[in-house]
Amino acid sequence: MNKNDRRVKKTKKALQNALAELMTQKELRSITVQELVDKADIHRATFYSHYHDVYDLYEQLEKGVISELDVIITNDPTHRYESVYNALIDYVFDNASLFRMFLSGKGDTGFQNNIHELIEKKYLNIWLYEEHRTVIVDEMRFLTTYHIQGCLAIISVWAKENFSHSKKEILGLIRKVNENFDKISV
Repeated sequence: MNKNDRRVKKTKKALQNALAELMTQKELRSITVQELVDKADIHRATFYSHYHDVYDLYEQLEKGVISELDVIITNDPTHRYESVYNALIDYVFDNASLFRMFLSGKGDTGFQNNIHELIEKKYLNIWLYEEHRTVIVDEMRFLTTYHIQGCLAIISVWAKENFSHSKKEILGLIRKVNENFDKISV
């Protein structure tokens, strides 16, 4: 079956939504395929035509999000942080159920680690470029980790609170963190 087929997309979206909903109630390891297909209202054989198990579904969703975040981060060659932050916040908000699922703590910590790793790599490369450096020093790694974890914490709290604050408010908080961070020199 063609993965671009509308029926396939609809099935995958139903499974994604069902998994996200189930993970608001229980941990990933406690979710069965039967619960998932019942919630998504699809046949068990249909599930297995796309995924090996619940973990495979979760991992494929995670890889898809990481891939899309990579595109967002690298999409602006001018490195204008404001536009990158806007695009990231829009993406998180538009995929609210996925981010609540990934940031709930009921899955595995791989998602947060993978996001951190992706952003750190991109961030350090931008920093090297902007500072006309060729070597990443330890201090840069420490500060980058601190900055990324702070921004991810803001987004994580926002997701856990069911996006109760506006995108503008969250962007304002991240902007404050970034403005103060930019004052630090290595």
